[in-house]
Amino acid sequence: MRRLLPILALPAALLAGCTSVGTTATPAGPAEASPATTSPATGPATTSPTAATTTVTPVGNGTPRCHTGDLRTTSASGDGATGHYSVNLRFTNKSGHTCTLYGYPGVSWVAGDNGKQVNDPFKRVSATRRTITLKPGATAHSMLVEAQYAFFDAKTCKPVQVRGYRVYPPDQTAAIFVDAPEKVCSAKGVGLGEVYPIINGPGESAG
Repeated sequence: MRRLLPILALPAALLAGCTSVGTTATPAGPAEASPATTSPATGPATTSPTAATTTVTPVGNGTPRCHTGDLRTTSASGDGATGHYSVNLRFTNKSGHTCTLYGYPGVSWVAGDNGKQVNDPFKRVSATRRTITLKPGATAHSMLVEAQYAFFDAKTCKPVQVRGYRVYPPDQTAAIFVDAPEKVCSAKGVGLGEVYPIINGPGESAG
């Protein structure tokens, strides 16, 4: 069940839920791409092409960046406030080698069997970015903040049911589908979700 908190306490309450577990951060990293704004719609099935699992791309510290095929991506409910709630988008290294993540994932809502994008991609929230080093089995997360569609006028919001998220890990052009059914605003720019940079640990879940 999502807990409701005072709206003014949202950023501090949400950010306090981000924990540092099982990964190591280093102070710098490469700039990340943002393919979610330009890539065509893909179906809801997770995509992890051969190139994503066999190509190793070193970054500045000699550790390769995490490719789409290296990652298992899931979501978990976080904290909440009046009219808003958070979701922890978790990235677990399922490969047999250490890799790194830096910056923002590209995130969009998708609906239907063909993975049709709903509304605009999630907007990036300005925050410190760090290179996150993931050993095999370790998890990092990006916090998503979403508006509750019921707080908008239905004619303005045009709520629709979505199947989940299309997620592009930083610097990747192959997407992962994350199952997370919910209702959201479909009108462009209304009730748009926000995404924070990837940080250490899985993040806390709502009790």
